[in-house]
Amino acid sequence: MSPEKIREMIQSVIEDAQVKMSGEDCNFAIEVTSASFEGKSPLQRHRMVNDIFKDEFASGALHALSIKTKLPE
Repeated sequence: MSPEKIREMIQSVIEDAQVKMSGEDCNFAIEVTSASFEGKSPLQRHRMVNDIFKDEFASGALHALSIKTKLPE
């Protein structure tokens, strides 16, 4: 799975998301910044992003995804 595809998938669900990425193949670290996280716990934010990739994890297209979330400054 390409970094561009991951970014595109996140931004299609979390429209105002700013996405920073590192990694390759099927192991990525991402940092997602979005006002959509306002009022949500860190666990809720993580689930918002992780849920986008349920099918990819199930199929093995994506193996590991390290997620950091934050609000815009």
